Amino acid sequence: MRMREILVNSAKYPLLNLKSLFSLGFLILIGSFLLSRYFDSNQLFGYKLGITGTIIIILLSFLLLAITTILESGYTFKIIEKSLTGAKKPPKLNNFISMFKHGINEIVIAIIYFLIPLIIFIVILDAVFTQINFGLPSFPENIIIMLIILLAFLLFIFDVLFTVAIPHMAFKGGSFIEAFKLIEISRKIKQIGLKRLLVEYIIVILGLVAVGWPILQEIIESANIFGFVIAELIIAPYILIFYARFTALIYRSHSS
Repeated sequence: MRMREILVNSAKYPLLNLKSLFSLGFLILIGSFLLSRYFDSNQLFGYKLGITGTIIIILLSFLLLAITTILESGYTFKIIEKSLTGAKKPPKLNNFISMFKHGINEIVIAIIYFLIPLIIFIVILDAVFTQINFGLPSFPENIIIMLIILLAFLLFIFDVLFTVAIPHMAFKGGSFIEAFKLIEISRKIKQIGLKRLLVEYIIVILGLVAVGWPILQEIIESANIFGFVIAELIIAPYILIFYARFTALIYRSHSS
């Protein structure tokens, strides 16, 4: 498939199963609601909870948030997995045990892949912002600039690897270890073509997911509570499903 065909297919794909779109949106809405300014324990329950009650509510909220986040990741993995087998429509949002397992795997893989950039980012934060103190040694300005450049470079490299690693794992049956077979993943990147992956990174990851979606989300959410619901219930799941489908099609594009 050509890049234009992949983009068009991915754009239409989330609309082919509106039930799954809204089901995923409901999970996202719950998670976003727990973190948003609209969540207030006292207003929600209508009375003073006290310290114990507040702690319980916070713990339950974070537990629910973690569950919804894991299920979201598990569902996007399921989309990639089904897309690689030739499925034309988004899969049903069911089989939650399997989704939960794959969601945890994907989150752990992401943490491992981006651990080094995260450490460098923390070092930069500690050096640039004086109010943040992680107890790290200070660095001269030229070293900080070099670290920022290194961070950008590593983020790109690891993001390309991660983008291919997840569908590679799905293609190999979902085995966790498959996401770290860097020789096979590098060979796959070469087959796909670095140019095509660069287009994906710049247009989709940076342009749409990293920049476009947060800006659009902020504009819609700033309207009122209904804008918040629309953004989380419709637009957010659309972006996630679109990106998962796009990633899967990019992975199998070399054989088309």
